[in-house]
Amino acid sequence: MMRRTKLRPLLGLLAVASAAHGCAKVSPVPLRPEPIAYDDTLPIVRPADRDPLEVERLLEVSVGGEIGRAFSMRRWLGADHEAINITRFDDVVNSAWFENRNGRRRLPLEAVARGSTTVGPDTSRTLTVIGGKTAGISPGFTVRDANGTSFLFKFDPRGNLHLASAAGVISNRLFWAAGYHTPEDFIVVFDSARLELDPQAEIEATEGERPMTAGDIQTVLEGTDPLPDGRFLAVASKYVPGRPIGPFLFSGIRADDPNDYYFHEHRRELRGLYVVSSWLNHVDMRFANTLDVYIDPPGYVRHYLIDFAATLGSGTIRSHRPREGTEYNFDLWSSVGRMLTFGFLEAGWEGEIAEEIHPAIGWIPVETFVPAKWKPNWPNSAFNNRTPRDNYWGAKLVGSFTDEQIAAVVREGQLPQEAEEPLIRILIQRRDKVVSYYFAQVTPVENVATRLRRRGAEALLEVSFDDLGLTAGVWEPAETRYYWAFDNPPSRRMQRGDEAARAGHRQTIRLALADLPGGGPAEDSQIAVLRLVAQRPGAQNREAVIYLHWDGAARGYSVVGLEH
Repeated sequence: MMRRTKLRPLLGLLAVASAAHGCAKVSPVPLRPEPIAYDDTLPIVRPADRDPLEVERLLEVSVGGEIGRAFSMRRWLGADHEAINITRFDDVVNSAWFENRNGRRRLPLEAVARGSTTVGPDTSRTLTVIGGKTAGISPGFTVRDANGTSFLFKFDPRGNLHLASAAGVISNRLFWAAGYHTPEDFIVVFDSARLELDPQAEIEATEGERPMTAGDIQTVLEGTDPLPDGRFLAVASKYVPGRPIGPFLFSGIRADDPNDYYFHEHRRELRGLYVVSSWLNHVDMRFANTLDVYIDPPGYVRHYLIDFAATLGSGTIRSHRPREGTEYNFDLWSSVGRMLTFGFLEAGWEGEIAEEIHPAIGWIPVETFVPAKWKPNWPNSAFNNRTPRDNYWGAKLVGSFTDEQIAAVVREGQLPQEAEEPLIRILIQRRDKVVSYYFAQVTPVENVATRLRRRGAEALLEVSFDDLGLTAGVWEPAETRYYWAFDNPPSRRMQRGDEAARAGHRQTIRLALADLPGGGPAEDSQIAVLRLVAQRPGAQNREAVIYLHWDGAARGYSVVGLEH
């Protein structure tokens, strides 16, 4: 049974109205309805399949989208629309788009290394080829193993063994652990003698679709390098559960999905995806590498990221080049600048030399990597609408990965041993750059708690919190001083103060209160607001706003909201 629009959660309706009317403000945090976990998995009628014209869509975002963004009054006035699917504590709930994993509770090493995978293909018995393609940049074929499970086998191009396969599997695992939905991708090694052609198999070739032959299998295998023992290495991608219904877009909503009520460009998990993508150098993050799948039962749409072959140092069929990650494939304003200067305008990447770190890794910048200047190959509405709060949320995901977790995932790529350690070091260095940069844009406080102590006629309010800037080692306590302003409605005055950070990541500031609310029910005006700024080298001093509600029964304050 279809849940119609009128039954959507109240927050969804408010969100659509807010985005549709261009309203930059939403209700104060303590009064705002919160998103409900998995409220976008209610049963619906299957939406129609769709296959947007890629060239048309890419031109639309590259030209129309960039022109519209350049002349946006909201952008020029600094009134950027904050994400509209966030909780009162500046986070997101689990949904058909995203599930809190490593960022919420650090996963065991084996769970991060395993990712979304369950059981891979059985390569010890017959592998039946049931279809394939020789067209495009990634030839491969579909295989059904002896257990009856189908996988898409994709191969590294000749001369680039491990390059795309390792990048694809490693990034798949890291995106999954960050919280996104990904397919089950495995590195497999198999003997070509186990391949058997299904008589009904068809292949997608340059000249069109036709019956597949044994020669087609040989053609695909000749396009890659065998291992020293004569076996072949491939990425085996398991078909996701449910029925694929086409990609999702990074703007608007899917009109025939009643559960899709947040405009995509205003979804926190899609905006914050920019930061995770920059870390892993996923330059090909566009709608063609996404997939909507109808899960029945119960009957809802789940949203996947797919195909990670063009991440890290891999350009799929070659190593990445300096332009990738720094300029769009069609960069409107760079192109205009070159035209107006008759080609004399040069970008920084044009003088950069890309030397492969290792043939199995390709090229990925470290020293010249600036997180906020990273660009995918094509513009992206969700990425372009992100705010410092979205960036910080994404940086928390990146910062949640330990050195040991990164090493465990890299080893799943089955790279040559001499290539593993350099890639581990690169990912750690890029992670640290992402965290340092975006944590400096906000005051990164989390897990706020309060304690009220009586002291004669006065009271001492202790506000404790985790300072992630100290936890991550971006700054030392000796470099940090907290400045605060407390608006306590009963006193009708603003209190200000400052306090030096103490050793450890858990910090406490203390506020002397002369007036406390009465014992009756709290009014809206009795929401107290604590504005907190951490001052330290390199930080831009954006304040964190902590909302406190007076609990008359407990005779104390409770934390009811947080904005970064």
